[in-house]
Amino acid sequence: MSWGHPHLLWLLAAVAAAAAARWVYGRAVARRQRSIGAGLAHLTPGVGRRRERLRAICLWLGVAASCVALAGPRWGSAEQVRRQTGADVLLILDCSRSMLAQDLYPTRIDAARRKALDLMRIAPETRLALMPFAAMPVLRCPLTGDHNAIEQMLQDCSPDLFPAESGYQGTAIGASVAEGLKVLDREAERGQAIVVMSDGSDDDREAVERAAAAAKAAGVLVFGVFLGDPEGKATLEIDGRTEVMSADRTTLDRLAEVTGGACVNATDDDADMRALATRLAGSVAQRPWEEHHRVIATERFRWPLLPGMALILAGALLPTRRRATPGAPAAAPRIVL
Repeated sequence: MSWGHPHLLWLLAAVAAAAAARWVYGRAVARRQRSIGAGLAHLTPGVGRRRERLRAICLWLGVAASCVALAGPRWGSAEQVRRQTGADVLLILDCSRSMLAQDLYPTRIDAARRKALDLMRIAPETRLALMPFAAMPVLRCPLTGDHNAIEQMLQDCSPDLFPAESGYQGTAIGASVAEGLKVLDREAERGQAIVVMSDGSDDDREAVERAAAAAKAAGVLVFGVFLGDPEGKATLEIDGRTEVMSADRTTLDRLAEVTGGACVNATDDDADMRALATRLAGSVAQRPWEEHHRVIATERFRWPLLPGMALILAGALLPTRRRATPGAPAAAPRIVL
């Protein structure tokens, strides 16, 4: 058994302390009442002492159970099955240092993450894999229909993954596409595509041509999302020097041309991703897929929450005065000091 928010279990100590303080205060008030003759049984026949105690027990137990629910108890496991009809898409994300340029808000890399999220929102039926790259590609997440996992992995995709001092900076689009074909592990009946999000071109033209030919032979369309302004000149300070970060979509256009895909410029809204999703749906086969996920430590907060709410409701509605019997003397009012 585990807890989602174990620090909230300290609330149980606060509840216990409050209940104890209330009991001590109630005893002190009862002693004062008895000293002046109030609260005695023969003077207050309509007061149900047991009902008062039962009501207090219900209320405090209900509050304690609600605190346990807030702490998020987890136990057991469950299997979730996700079924959908869509394509398999590998996101290849440029994480070279030029992606830190600020000609797109707030930076090119942030814009790329935003475009990936737009694609997941517009095409929720798509299975995705994530591969950031610079001088070399690194697979961060294999094909999955769990877009929440992709979203979390996207937050870590930055130039920090590829330290320049180790020689990992660059723009190896061709090598990344070639490696992406292995990741997709294409099946004949599956519709699959690659989406490259980048601001630059690959100087290794031979690698680009080989990757384009291999993708065409495999029937995998390559789409490009171009991040940057080819007419503008963004500057960026790197290693104490101010350098011009140009943008060039030549490689993306070439990959799209050879494989039959398309390349779009990043826009301020989601029009680019809507156009890309429409092209994907129209040119890449949409096939049924199914994924089984085993969830460990399933959330069980409802187990203490429902009884807790029921106890609080019962305590709030429970009457504390007995029904008067014929001939019984009227109950004297209780005096609270």
